[in-house]
Amino acid sequence: MTFLESKTELCSLLDIDYTDIANNQLISDAELGYWINSAAIRAWDFRAWDFSEGEDATNLTSATEKFTYPDTFVAGSVWLLMIAGLGEYDKKDYQSFRKFKINYPTATDKIYSEYKNYIYLNTAAHAVGLAITLLGKLKFTKLVNTTDKLPFSPVSDDLEYSGNRAIVKLAYAEALASRKYSETDRAATEEAAAFNILKILWEPFAEARANSQSKDRPFFDVPDYFGPGSPNIGQFGND
Repeated sequence: MTFLESKTELCSLLDIDYTDIANNQLISDAELGYWINSAAIRAWDFRAWDFSEGEDATNLTSATEKFTYPDTFVAGSVWLLMIAGLGEYDKKDYQSFRKFKINYPTATDKIYSEYKNYIYLNTAAHAVGLAITLLGKLKFTKLVNTTDKLPFSPVSDDLEYSGNRAIVKLAYAEALASRKYSETDRAATEEAAAFNILKILWEPFAEARANSQSKDRPFFDVPDYFGPGSPNIGQFGND
């Protein structure tokens, strides 16, 4: 589904002729676009859809522990970080990362963390100049041109998920709730129906993700304070 097609569908729900939108005294084309974009970003942010993820690659240009999140990424969304020649780094919560760095400043454990709009690396584990690759959730790109594809048409406008219909419904709900219509009850009903579509659509995504979950990548992040590069403090013998 394209931006133009979504606005045309929205007009159909509002009982408006999009081909004559320039002469409509109640709704403008700009308002239609605003409602569609507002609905699209809500649907995009609702779940970590596979097609909403992306890659960012750069080089470690300094020995600084932290660097700014890629502009195109949602803060806190990086789930995989790899450094050339060293492989994958383990993600830790920020509090555990800071505690580890204080207790073991020279340990070479390959770990990273996130806080606000920054990514923190254990600089003792690598050298400057190495290539770094990040995988995470991309920010939504605003729909502008008539041929721009809605998020749930990641390949082509004719190959789509039901999420595009949910976007139109969410846009319809926003229009109904606006001062142009003030039909808040109907708006709430349409919004609930839209999110129900998204919830149903997410089920196979979630199932596939669970089935492909790596055995050595646990769902719950349990900090390993005594990893391969850490001192063997508190180790008891069997003798």
